[in-house]
Amino acid sequence: MQVPRRRASGPASVCACAAMVVVLFGGLPRAVQADIISGSAELDMNLSWNKTKDATGVVTSNSKGNEFMQKYNISLAVNPFPLLKISSGALIQQDVTTLHDINSNSHGTTTSFSPYFDALLTNTLYQAGVGYVRTENSQSGTLAVEPKTINEEYHAALGWRPVDLPDLSVRLSHANNYDVDRLNRDGTTDMVSVGSRYMYRTFKLGYQFTGTDTRDNLHDTDTTQMLHNASVSYSDQFFDKRVSLYSQYNVNYQQSTTSAGNGGVVDTALFPVSGISAFNIDPSLGTADQNTGNPALIDSNFTSTTGINLGVVAPAVNTNNKWSIGVDFFNVTEINKIRIFVDRQLPTSIASAFTWQIWVRDRETDTWSQIDQNGTTVAPNSANMIPATFEPLQNNYDFTLTLLSSVKTRFIKVVVNTLPQSMALANPSFQNPDRIFVTEFQGVLSQPAAQVKGTRSSSSQNLNMDVRTRILDSPSLYHSLNLSLTATSGADISYILNNSLLLDHKINEVFSVGATVGREDISSSGQQSSAFLYSASLKAIPLVGLTNTLVYSGRIDYQPKGTTDNNSIFFTNISQPYKGVAFNLSAGYGISTNLVGQKSENLSFASGTSITPRQDLSFTLTYNLSKSNITGGTTPPSSSSSQNGLLGISYRPFPSLYLFASLGVQQGENQQTQYIQNYGGNWSPFPDGDLQFNVAYNENATTLNNQKDTNLTPSVSWRIAPRATLNLSYSLLTSESLISSTKSSYVSMILRLFF
Repeated sequence: MQVPRRRASGPASVCACAAMVVVLFGGLPRAVQADIISGSAELDMNLSWNKTKDATGVVTSNSKGNEFMQKYNISLAVNPFPLLKISSGALIQQDVTTLHDINSNSHGTTTSFSPYFDALLTNTLYQAGVGYVRTENSQSGTLAVEPKTINEEYHAALGWRPVDLPDLSVRLSHANNYDVDRLNRDGTTDMVSVGSRYMYRTFKLGYQFTGTDTRDNLHDTDTTQMLHNASVSYSDQFFDKRVSLYSQYNVNYQQSTTSAGNGGVVDTALFPVSGISAFNIDPSLGTADQNTGNPALIDSNFTSTTGINLGVVAPAVNTNNKWSIGVDFFNVTEINKIRIFVDRQLPTSIASAFTWQIWVRDRETDTWSQIDQNGTTVAPNSANMIPATFEPLQNNYDFTLTLLSSVKTRFIKVVVNTLPQSMALANPSFQNPDRIFVTEFQGVLSQPAAQVKGTRSSSSQNLNMDVRTRILDSPSLYHSLNLSLTATSGADISYILNNSLLLDHKINEVFSVGATVGREDISSSGQQSSAFLYSASLKAIPLVGLTNTLVYSGRIDYQPKGTTDNNSIFFTNISQPYKGVAFNLSAGYGISTNLVGQKSENLSFASGTSITPRQDLSFTLTYNLSKSNITGGTTPPSSSSSQNGLLGISYRPFPSLYLFASLGVQQGENQQTQYIQNYGGNWSPFPDGDLQFNVAYNENATTLNNQKDTNLTPSVSWRIAPRATLNLSYSLLTSESLISSTKSSYVSMILRLFF
């Protein structure tokens, strides 16, 4: 194969390309440009200064940086025939960065060129298309980490959608990924995908075949994988709608053939049965009920959001909260690589602002444990982070976390922070920093090619069935039967069978009751267990705007190694006596015993008040208390307690001015009481004109290490013309504490042109 010749990639070449675009398209008649051509040009200039001192006043860092970014996007769309659409275009981007510090100087230039072409022939019955996309990335300077890389893909697609008949979709692609010298990467991937869906009355049938042939030319390794997936679902109601039935059956068959040369690795995708996610401050608390099901994490859709947003959170959200993103394999599975896909490309500075941990869950104690890159358990919430690389993968974008030693577990998750506000301010050209959505979780087992040489195959089957029978109308009494069964080649059949009776009855206009009693039988990895579940609830609405709820629930698990139990009672009160006034009060007590006889008691109390005397003024007051006590078992007794309160006020005297302030108190056992102050505002005096001015200020002070953080950001946005905007901003960030002090300044200018 001929090695591509080197091309000039400096600032002059990029500017020359941009000038050529302007010359070529600028000479077209205005009507033609409006109909078929669109594009944009963006010029960014960012300057930064950062000085850090230690507790003694010694300067440990005094850096100055500047970044210039130019980005040009041009697209052409034509309809030469009524059913034919042709689109093409290119994205050209160059970043020039310089950074000076006390004992170091660095500089670098990154250039990206991405042309594409697509042709689509479509009507109501069929759809056919071909396309090509290519991305060239080159780096130079001291910040360069690899030579010029090329990633290109040819693809073709065919779709057929007849009425009342099975539809058909076919996609073919050929992708090359290599560096210009073919020293670090040189790979080729061919893929064919065939799918069909059919709906007949209450039946839904589906079939998907995906075949890939991946060649690593550097190591002379070739892997061919074939994946078959078939599914059928059925739902209906019987006996005057007294019985409802839903069932779904999936079959997967995977075959892989590897011919190994000198080195190389083979990645095998894993298939979990469910996705789980949570957003909390302590991932170790994430037991089953705190990590809710999230099927979108494993639906093989790499473009739709899963509801997980890694972007900058609103000021009212606890910025210490982290996302837990994981899966349940149902059986113990070996894994050593995780890919977390997001919905868009992220600059290196933004991608590096995320820190990652990996946690696994013990199948017996139902508790999560943090592990390091070697798969070894470490202290919970320790600073032991797993490095993550961020790069495109077949036109998708993912963070890849790799373990040096594989682990075997049923549950696994990653824990990641949201984007810090300071990083968003330091990168003003990064648009929509509050929206970075996760689209997919993918588990992988990566193995040396020589180890998996030859042909391997595996299969799995999954059946989910839910039957709900209405026994009585008054009181409302239902029987629920739910079966989840999984059969995997090389492993025993696993299942969860749940039988429950559910009661729901409204006694009168004030009181209503509910109750549930059930049995759960579980078989997983050859081990049998069972559980009894029960709950009762009482709900009272004595007055309009006043609701009281009392819930008692429990569970007893019978396992081969012993018995565990968990019981809790929870009370909730919500009232709104007047318009603009709302109160909530809740209290709960829980007690549980694990397999080694260790007893845990937990007490929680929470209250809140919201008062809005006027539309422009509101007050909030919250208080939370938590206590826990652990006795028995093989560990010494221990107890802990914490409480926190918050008083907040927000005021909008007129639409262009918003002010807020809050005072919080946090107190924990054997910990110093911490007071937190937060206040700030936002002023936009000319919100509707072509020239908009905005000033934002925020200050956060805490008694912990006497830390104080401030942020002042004035900015100007000028709409120079209907399709041209200029944004100027200045950000001053200061952070002072007993440990260190930091002062950072950022100046940004962004010019955007559209046509």
